[in-house]
Amino acid sequence: MRAAPSVRYPVRPCLFYAGLLGLLAALGLLILLFWTLAPPAHGRLGSSLAGLALWLAWAGLAWRSWRQSPVGQLHWDAQASAGASVPGCGWRWLGVAEQDDMALQRVQLVLDLQSRALLRLHRSDQSGSWVWVERASDPARWSDLRRALLAQRPHPAQGPPLA
Repeated sequence: MRAAPSVRYPVRPCLFYAGLLGLLAALGLLILLFWTLAPPAHGRLGSSLAGLALWLAWAGLAWRSWRQSPVGQLHWDAQASAGASVPGCGWRWLGVAEQDDMALQRVQLVLDLQSRALLRLHRSDQSGSWVWVERASDPARWSDLRRALLAQRPHPAQGPPLA
């Protein structure tokens, strides 16, 4: 594998995540509908309405979660990482607003689906956020981002990084 070059990769609300939430919402509504209409259906009105209210609350929170997905750029600086004493340093989050620009302690690759990935961004104040990145956002830089994500992970023969 070639060394990871510096890269800036755009992050925006992920269509895959929206589709996943939509699929879960449709399945949940379908199950609620089958349960409501299955014999014997009498006497279930109260619990069906409660189930519908819970489904509406979940669907609203899911929609809000997708709409509030972080928007900005994930920046890997290979030079800063090479000189850092802690592996993984060299990541920055460049948000839409200037005050959103911050150094990250590390970026954790949580789920790798080849053309999209779920990342956990760890900030210095011990808080974090979740972002989805997709190849479709910038196909020309996708391989560079993947190399940067894998560059910070220790090789199995090396063991875990020292902290």
